Amino acid sequence: MNDPFFFGFALSVFSLLLLFVNAILFLLKVKTNNRVYKVVATYLTVLFFVELFCNIIGYLKPGENSFLSHFYFNSQFLLLSLFFYQLFDDESLKKVVLLCYLLITSIIIIGYIVDFNSFWEFNLFEIVSTSSILVLYVLIHLFDTLNKEKIYFFLCIGLILYLICSSLIFISGNYQLVFIEDPYIDIWIFNTLFYILYQILIFKEWLFMKKVNAYDR
Repeated sequence: MNDPFFFGFALSVFSLLLLFVNAILFLLKVKTNNRVYKVVATYLTVLFFVELFCNIIGYLKPGENSFLSHFYFNSQFLLLSLFFYQLFDDESLKKVVLLCYLLITSIIIIGYIVDFNSFWEFNLFEIVSTSSILVLYVLIHLFDTLNKEKIYFFLCIGLILYLICSSLIFISGNYQLVFIEDPYIDIWIFNTLFYILYQILIFKEWLFMKKVNAYDR
């Protein structure tokens, strides 16, 4: 196979397959009364469809799927904000989550109203701000559960690793960066590898929840 992009595309498809499996596994127990669990199932399902369209458009028209990043990061921010809102017991933290979501989302929307052409490009503020806030939520949750049962521990560890990796790639500002010539390494492969790790840890989370019967907690 002489196509230098094939390996990266194959990894992306594999990560999509893992996401699909996780979404199906969580959906199988979605009838549970656990609201946090339902949010996770919804999160995985929504991201699967966004990733699916991203891969299809990326394959048919390479480089023209950047606008889908807005759907990805904003849906992720919405659903994971809801996830942590439900997860946190402290009412003041719940208010912080709600305030941060409304503030950041309002800024993003205003930005697209002022300059709609930016919708077709990566939005660095959107990516870094939403990811940074979610990383902060993860750290708060991990600190709060130091001496408690580690529900959603693997999911949170995978999330923080993936968000940090993804943010660093975007912060570099080199969206098309490739290390050439020999060997050929596409920097997006590292992003995909961390996403695969994230999906593996989500699967491990599902196994843990199944083991301790945590679906209805």
